Amino acid sequence: MGYSFEKLPQLIDMRGKLPRKGEYVDLGVNSKTVRVWHHSLTKSNLAGSTAEAFGRFHVNTNGWPGVGYHFVIEPHNLIKGPDGRMRARIIWCHNPGVKSFHVGNSNKFSVGICVAGDYRSEKLNDATLLTVSEFHAALVRDKIGKDDKAHNQMPGYSWKPCCVFDYKAAFFFNKPVNVSKPTPLPGTYDIQEGDTFWSLANELKDITVQDLIAANPGVNPQNLKIGQTIKLGKSKNVYTRPYETPKKPQNEYKYPLPLVTIGKGKKNPKQEVLKLQKALNAINYKCGVEDGIWGPKTEDALKRFQEVYTPYEVDRILGPNTRRQLQAVLKSKGH
Repeated sequence: MGYSFEKLPQLIDMRGKLPRKGEYVDLGVNSKTVRVWHHSLTKSNLAGSTAEAFGRFHVNTNGWPGVGYHFVIEPHNLIKGPDGRMRARIIWCHNPGVKSFHVGNSNKFSVGICVAGDYRSEKLNDATLLTVSEFHAALVRDKIGKDDKAHNQMPGYSWKPCCVFDYKAAFFFNKPVNVSKPTPLPGTYDIQEGDTFWSLANELKDITVQDLIAANPGVNPQNLKIGQTIKLGKSKNVYTRPYETPKKPQNEYKYPLPLVTIGKGKKNPKQEVLKLQKALNAINYKCGVEDGIWGPKTEDALKRFQEVYTPYEVDRILGPNTRRQLQAVLKSKGH
């Protein structure tokens, strides 16, 4: 017997078609008691705010078997329903009973639903509100989970800025309710299932992977153990010095960056590529000889940089987001 959510016009079944390098365990839908709502902390209109991009990050950077969420709602991908109204697309990533990595030691009994977007500054649009409401009603009818919680309401994650949108108000467009705000970041933290330095740093604005590594010299980031205590809040700026958004003209910097978009599939003027090569080499994302020619080594270096600093936008193109991050890293290194 199928689920009622399968009849939603905005649902796209992508089970088995998203990036993966292993398999999660399916414990059966009856094991799930909580529907956990997330947001991605990436702007909803970005090309990387999709289930496909999240899957690449979760697999290639976090080292997980596959995408962590069971369902991803994509606000910038709209589908017109039979009633003529537009709805945000829902990507079905896993069977509801799968124990995927999205909420630490609560993975066993939780279904993960991610609404792509950064709702610290964005608002849910009408198409997304409609999808959230209809999807939640279908999950309730299907008896998938008994309660709804935000990520930061789950054990061990009260400090996470996820999710901050009023998910319960979105169900049937109810009046707003009080949504718990994240608590201050703890100085130390006990590793939970699925945690990596990369996944933790991705959730935090002012802490990088390099900070976590430098603050925890006795910890192997490739072999974290559940229950292992690490420095979290205490790692802030241990390695990466704080920076401000650059305000000077590019030509006043030691390593000025291209002001035009360059990269894979672009025209790539020689002088602009040369600027990028010098900047990447300066921060040890080595791209070989600085010759102003766009080639495999330059493309690979930019890709490696994006995998760390813009993980949901690994497109091998120096666009506004990548340029902003590259300038910030240069400044943090004293350039």
